[in-house]
Amino acid sequence: MSTLHAVMSRNDVRGLLIRHTGKHLAEDVVSAWESGLAGYSLAECHRAFAALGPAARRATPSEIAGRCDAARDRTTGEPVPVQAAASPRATTRDYYRHAGMLGIRTVYAAMGWKRNADHDLARSVPCPFCKARAWAVCGPLSRNRAGVREMRDPVHRMHPSRLRHAQAELVHTNGTPDQETPR
Repeated sequence: MSTLHAVMSRNDVRGLLIRHTGKHLAEDVVSAWESGLAGYSLAECHRAFAALGPAARRATPSEIAGRCDAARDRTTGEPVPVQAAASPRATTRDYYRHAGMLGIRTVYAAMGWKRNADHDLARSVPCPFCKARAWAVCGPLSRNRAGVREMRDPVHRMHPSRLRHAQAELVHTNGTPDQETPR
């Protein structure tokens, strides 16, 4: 690994922030900066801060990362991509969420417990009622702004409209439902 793109340690990030902001910051702020500047070298970040001048005191990690990316593009001669890639934090979050789901399934299989297939099906789509994202459990909301009341199912821990939405989407993509519904 070249020294140009050596990964910064936590102390490097802390020193960078002290030098360019002029104050000691809380550990959670240092963690956010460390996460936001993952993959950038100390020299690149110093140059990005220096280019900002006095505005460096109000800089954000994404601003500094963007300046580092722009500097890399200028040095390599490659054009700046139109669509930015997913942030390292988002890909890490997705990785751990997926690993957690696999771990839960492994534990269920090892213990001989039965998983409810509707639970995973419902989690695969966003909730139309409480607006929970896909793979996140529904919030405890029982009445939305329109005054519509919907209680979560205690078995699935999801709103029933989310399960219906997931089943409708499954029928739409497959053309036929997986299970026959009793009439």
